Amino acid sequence: MASLHRLLWGDACGGEPLVSWPIRPWETPAIGLPVRVATRLYCLAREARRPDAWNASKGPYVWSIRDSDEGILAAGRRGQLGYNCGPIVGQQVVGSGRDIEVQQVEQWEVPAHSAFWAPFSACEPDDVCDESYALYCDTLLFVTALDGGERVLDSIVNRGGGILPFEERWAWRARLHLPREAWPCIESIIRWSEHPSDSSEEDGKGLLKVLRHCMASTITSDEFGPERVDIQLSPGDQEIVRAVNLFEANNASIPQQLALSPSSLSDNLCVRIAQLNRWATGLTTVEIAEQFPRWKPSRAREVMRQVATVFFSPNEGKEKSQGDVGSQPPALVVLPEVAIPRSEVRTIRDLAAKTGCASLAGLYWGVLPPVYKGSSADRTTKRWVVNEAELAIPIGYNERGPTSVRWFRVRKPISAHMEKGLVKALSLRDCGHTWQILEGRRWYRFVHATWGDFTVAVCADLLDPGPWRSLRGEVLHLFMVAFNRDVDLYESLTWTRTYETYANVIAVNHGAYGGSFLWTPQRRHGRALARLRGAELFLIGDVELPVGELLDQQREGVRRAVQRAACGATTGLSDAGRYKAPPPGYRRRALVE
Repeated sequence: MASLHRLLWGDACGGEPLVSWPIRPWETPAIGLPVRVATRLYCLAREARRPDAWNASKGPYVWSIRDSDEGILAAGRRGQLGYNCGPIVGQQVVGSGRDIEVQQVEQWEVPAHSAFWAPFSACEPDDVCDESYALYCDTLLFVTALDGGERVLDSIVNRGGGILPFEERWAWRARLHLPREAWPCIESIIRWSEHPSDSSEEDGKGLLKVLRHCMASTITSDEFGPERVDIQLSPGDQEIVRAVNLFEANNASIPQQLALSPSSLSDNLCVRIAQLNRWATGLTTVEIAEQFPRWKPSRAREVMRQVATVFFSPNEGKEKSQGDVGSQPPALVVLPEVAIPRSEVRTIRDLAAKTGCASLAGLYWGVLPPVYKGSSADRTTKRWVVNEAELAIPIGYNERGPTSVRWFRVRKPISAHMEKGLVKALSLRDCGHTWQILEGRRWYRFVHATWGDFTVAVCADLLDPGPWRSLRGEVLHLFMVAFNRDVDLYESLTWTRTYETYANVIAVNHGAYGGSFLWTPQRRHGRALARLRGAELFLIGDVELPVGELLDQQREGVRRAVQRAACGATTGLSDAGRYKAPPPGYRRRALVE
């Protein structure tokens, strides 16, 4: 048996069983379990028998987890952290309450977080409701399993409950993807600690009911594969998570709330692409490794001057894909991969709030902090590097009250050779430390009322056909940020993905190399909405993407192609139409009919 904390914070680099992992939170990044796995463990914990003679006055208990003989929990966790320790056998791991037990406080393998003791500051231990305290402990452990660390618990203890509803705490919800209806239940259970003599049984039942829609029936190796997260952006641009599906479960039924409504779509979507070129011009990999993860302040200022120019430049002289439709301001700014200093992320969000223009920005490589900082005696041997892009969407622009910004981090799932070389160089530079690139394991599908549905990718993701099979027939746009030297190959691949997904593809490369491409699945010259070439150039371009017309073609394109073929076979005459026919087998899904 091993505790939840051993699964989350244990040293997983070897092939040992879970119970043998040493707990090292000072060198383990806060990487939560897959949503479907964490949710299943929570439900099993609620069903499990309490420790004998346990009551609230004895303090909190912790989850104790039994792995299967195949060690799928251990192997799945190793896969999450990027260790390749052999194949994972696809067998059931945790399928009933007998596979998970809850134990008393004496059995904790790490000190219990102070949040677990909060109810006892409000009343005497004997006055605390036993069943409600058990629910409170399970919910705190559930949040820890989702987050991989205790940042949420730290916030609750350090700042109190506060007045902001949990469902509007975007920093939490950027990491913890649960249905929106789950957050009021979690909030009620946690705020119960302020009046612990009451009962929270109904909140617990409500939370279980909501979570069963995004819970694995059994935990297998598939559950540790890449996650597919579908998110609806409401007309007020408030994010609502509706489902978390297995990566390639494209035949699974999609909830009605995640379906796209054709009647609300705009005719076009104006996107501003920007090839920033400052920091990478003339900079070698050796220089990057020597300075990593810092930037020279002068280079950062140059980059942010270009960014300000991108956001505040007028949109005159933009290229149009569907004729002259007036002076439509850009709705989204796309900035290249690894282009923005991490210290300036807040500036990008402020620009989105000030201009009302959403942004997709590639962030410079970052070092993930560990779960907790260690003491001088806790020798750190591992450091983790990530490559991420951030999608920032302003909420409430041009309305009464301040504009807030909802943001999402998209971590690059496939590391480029250059990035693997970078961490190898960093390991050679820092004796005693091993650097490792941590790849992302989550793909998003966003549903916007007027833009349509879309996804986001980072450079080398283009090479993996798996995500595109999952998203085929469920997106209108693919927005991609890149740092790619082989522009010719990149041009060919972006067009291939355009036709394969039968969607608009917007790929913005770093200005150090140039080569940004915007495609739509039209015929001949109509397919290239924009092609920017030329190295070491700072370029800005506004392009209008077809939305309503493309969706119509996604829905009716196959039928029209068959009709044209039949007409050509009988009369010898057929109208080719503006768009290419969809690929064989293509079918548009996820629509409100």
